[in-house]
Amino acid sequence: MEETRVNYIDFIHEHPLVFKEDLENDGNKEAVCSRCQEPVLGPCYKFSKRNFLLHKSCNEPPLEIHRHPLHPNHTLILCAPSKYVACDACYMNCSIRLFYSCKQCEFDIDIRCVSRRQSNIDECQRHDFFPILKQIQFTCDACGEETEGIAFLCSTCRFMVHRQCVDYPRTITTTVHNHSLTLTCSLFQMVGEKDDILCKLCQRKVKIWCAVYYCQDCRYAAHFQCARSVKGEYMDRSSTIESDLVSEIEHSSHEHKLIISKKKLEDDKICEGCMLSISPPFYSCEQCNFFLHGSCTKLLPKKQLPLFHQHPLTLLSQAPSPSGIFQCDACDRFQPGFCYRCDLCKYYKLDIQCASLPETLKHKGHQHSLSIALNRDRIVCNGCYDEDPPPLLFVCTECKTFGLCFRCATLPYRVRYEYDLHDYLTLRYSVEDDSGEYYCFICEESRDSRKWFYYCKECDFAAHPDCVIGKYSRIKFGRTFTCRKYHDQHQPLTIVQKNEYSAPCVSCGTTFHGLAVACTLCKFNSHLLIRPWWGLESICAPQD
Repeated sequence: MEETRVNYIDFIHEHPLVFKEDLENDGNKEAVCSRCQEPVLGPCYKFSKRNFLLHKSCNEPPLEIHRHPLHPNHTLILCAPSKYVACDACYMNCSIRLFYSCKQCEFDIDIRCVSRRQSNIDECQRHDFFPILKQIQFTCDACGEETEGIAFLCSTCRFMVHRQCVDYPRTITTTVHNHSLTLTCSLFQMVGEKDDILCKLCQRKVKIWCAVYYCQDCRYAAHFQCARSVKGEYMDRSSTIESDLVSEIEHSSHEHKLIISKKKLEDDKICEGCMLSISPPFYSCEQCNFFLHGSCTKLLPKKQLPLFHQHPLTLLSQAPSPSGIFQCDACDRFQPGFCYRCDLCKYYKLDIQCASLPETLKHKGHQHSLSIALNRDRIVCNGCYDEDPPPLLFVCTECKTFGLCFRCATLPYRVRYEYDLHDYLTLRYSVEDDSGEYYCFICEESRDSRKWFYYCKECDFAAHPDCVIGKYSRIKFGRTFTCRKYHDQHQPLTIVQKNEYSAPCVSCGTTFHGLAVACTLCKFNSHLLIRPWWGLESICAPQD
């Protein structure tokens, strides 16, 4: 039977009602509201000649309720009492109570249960889920996803979830926050109608009527799925240890003592830790031409970076491979130098620049601040437009669609190029003119007008970032090492870069571009293969 929608005139009493602040002084201690049948203990409206009482909230309830926590997706309409309707929250018949209804979902809730809102879901100590054994369309109260299928409903508080969301912990500790996070079934009770609450992990908006993990003390919110993906024990995330730099140190990366210097060097020197240009203050060993940034000597020995990897990472002064070269899993650059590696998985590695980036940064390539986030929306990098979106990137929470991969976010703003007369090329984020034709002056190939490039305005010189910096910009070619696995001799092998004019690989007989190892004494040279997913390094024709 169809419900009867009511107007205010339907439940205004035919006689004048008198407002009472407190019924206990009126001698009516067991008074019951004539609308919801609940006890009246506080302010109410009363007809003085008959025992007719109304709660203050029951006198003029709203005709419509938007986003009620128990049914947030549709508007609930106030209806007159009906003996054919039962409340979906308490199962009681609505024959004597006003109720709210959603005809689209056949959801009904009486005026008494409406006033209780969502609090009894969060207070439910242990959900007793049972399956609704029919295909229905619903929104999971835990993860917020809309789906059609079998739902699981708590018989106590009416909490409805997917099968995969049934077994969730009520409280978790994470590696991203120093307090435990509690699953809150609706933030509405805590923050009201605010629509600017962001998940701290993926930087997307949190639906305040869906379940989230939340720290009330810090107002830290995380989506149900995001928080569960970074569970673990908390560890300090600071990028450096705060202490003054001393004049002389011993460091595990070098056999001699290192002396501090605060002078700017005339020649370009490379830090052996991060493989970037050296700048003061730095430590050096003049005997070995060895340099380290002061900050690179103060790195934490262990880091927990849960958005990158689920296990703790340990600082190594050299990647555990014969050549010491590794590929960073954040920016994909090949380099020697210090790295953070997972001791459990072995293969996962981060260079210290990516591992030390702040969670939020301001980049010259965008007008708003960018935050590290899980790329759940598969945003394409706005610097390189790589067709394969990275799983983790810097995103703009205001623009929603702007993101930067770690490789583009860490491109230097100015770089030297030996053939440019003005010393430096500057990173540009939009095309230099409106000609519609853009070329790289180094490789002479066309440039995509959307992609970032390096530019000298005085020379009108433009080039791809990889053409200016090089694919192996952080590799120190000429570095030597000894490894009998690669070369069964005692002569050292040298890291070199091959091209189509170089001697062919002795293992496969082909010419190639890329990293290679060579022995100048016996003319041995071969591909050097870095395979980051397995944590292996080998020469061509890998030896098992």
